Amino acid sequence: MTGIDIVPLSDAIGAEIRGLDLTQPLSPGAVKIVEQAWYDHVIVLVRDQDLTLDQHKSFASNFGQIAVRGGNTATKTERQVSESVMLVSNIRENGKPIGTLPDGEMMFHSDTPYTEHPLKATLLYAIEIPSKGGETLFSNSYKVAETLPKIVKQRLTDKKAMHVYDYGSTAVPSGSYDRSRNPHHAHPVFRKHPMTGRSSLFVSELMTVEIEGVSAEESQELLDILFEHQRKPEFVYAHSWRPGDLMMWDNRCSVHARNDFPSDERRMLRRLTLVDEHPVLAGAPPFLEAVS
Repeated sequence: MTGIDIVPLSDAIGAEIRGLDLTQPLSPGAVKIVEQAWYDHVIVLVRDQDLTLDQHKSFASNFGQIAVRGGNTATKTERQVSESVMLVSNIRENGKPIGTLPDGEMMFHSDTPYTEHPLKATLLYAIEIPSKGGETLFSNSYKVAETLPKIVKQRLTDKKAMHVYDYGSTAVPSGSYDRSRNPHHAHPVFRKHPMTGRSSLFVSELMTVEIEGVSAEESQELLDILFEHQRKPEFVYAHSWRPGDLMMWDNRCSVHARNDFPSDERRMLRRLTLVDEHPVLAGAPPFLEAVS
């Protein structure tokens, strides 16, 4: 008996893993259980942890190489903590946020799809949480892809979508971004997971600006259909954070969003991410029958 229990968080996505103490190194057997639960449920939650940064990193490193933040987007405080850390926080010192993504609502997105090699996983640890709001919403991109109308799957077969990092905080990219200045990259609309072999929808309302190879009108029509489908409640789990929560999600087969929260209450979460060892592979639209 391992003493580890896997408890689904919802019918849509996610599982809580009980019986783990992440202040201690995990056994190889425990690592396999967590990893398989992650593949099965896309996001996994471990509650009631009191983790130092080193313990956070120790757990993360069981599942891949911890990524170093690129560019110059880190705040002074984040750089002082670690080159790998993002502080998702609205806390301000001398009028300036100590972290990143401080305030407000955010629409669905995955992390860094605008790069050639998007991040594999994100591990977010809750330190300070407001009394209400600030939930993270997760949408299951496997189920979203599988349940798209057949005609939409056919129209998107072999298509790529362009993703861009071109927003101040929560605004949707306009599509008229300067490609010489803004990070951007095109990836298959349907992405094949390297470990599960399943295909998922790899677009998001916050990051995806166009479907390549079609007219601007058709591109916008298709994106509107995909974004609306992605938001449907049957695919989404809304996580209400508690201090001590650690959530690990798979950016290859999920998107996440954030609800607003009181601006006068402190919010602090510590984020680490993992490098993806595999290239992005196109995946056949799920359950698309051959067209005769």
